[in-house]
Amino acid sequence: MHLFCVLFGMLALVGTAVHAQPEDNAPAEETVALEAVQVPVHAPLSYDPYYVLPGGLGYTSVDIGVRTASSTFKELKDVSDIVAMAKFNPHARVEVGAHLTFGFFKDGNSNFSSLVVGSKYQLGTNRAATANIVLPAGDIDNPGLAVGLMQTMRISPTFRFNTRLQVAALKGYAEEGIVVDLLLEPAQVFNEKFSAYLDLLLTSNTSDLEDDLSVRLEPNFDIGLGDGMVLNLGVSVDLQGDEREDMGLFIVLLRDM
Repeated sequence: MHLFCVLFGMLALVGTAVHAQPEDNAPAEETVALEAVQVPVHAPLSYDPYYVLPGGLGYTSVDIGVRTASSTFKELKDVSDIVAMAKFNPHARVEVGAHLTFGFFKDGNSNFSSLVVGSKYQLGTNRAATANIVLPAGDIDNPGLAVGLMQTMRISPTFRFNTRLQVAALKGYAEEGIVVDLLLEPAQVFNEKFSAYLDLLLTSNTSDLEDDLSVRLEPNFDIGLGDGMVLNLGVSVDLQGDEREDMGLFIVLLRDM
């Protein structure tokens, strides 16, 4: 019931934006160059911005925050997206969720940018399958489909290594070929108030694996605020391509219910 209320509020906000435009129980884990013409919009491959396995029957969570593309610090405001996510577990093994991206501050993008809906299905204690659809809404003209597999290796009670492989197709995600996306994430829990992650993301397209390769490093950490709230902060650094000297930032508030 909480999720329906949250989603109703989020969708009401989307409607306002579109009308106005001419875009395990551990703490939550991971958690465009400016031009005069409209820049391409890349919707997330997953509704969940962080690596989190399904939380069990009745588990509900919402996220809201700001994420910037890689840029110089002077341009950060102009390449910033507002992101909002809500998810709910209607079954012990099943999670469903929705992710909304708003381009209020981003030059060339609409106020409402993209909508991704999806689900996770728990295959075991440390594994889950994922399926996500980007809908033709906002700045996205065509649907796209992404499927994936999540796997956690628990090395110690406080340290684990997370991996997620996703493949995406259809024009909502790729004009041609298939997008291949790999997340490698070492995660260290220091105490109930502080956790740290070092995300390495490799993304490419089967139409040209070498030239389309993106390598991104995203160190980030969680700060527990109490009452089910966690603040996640991090930076995004491109290690491949023309943007490798620039940096993106993200700050997201997560709330478990």
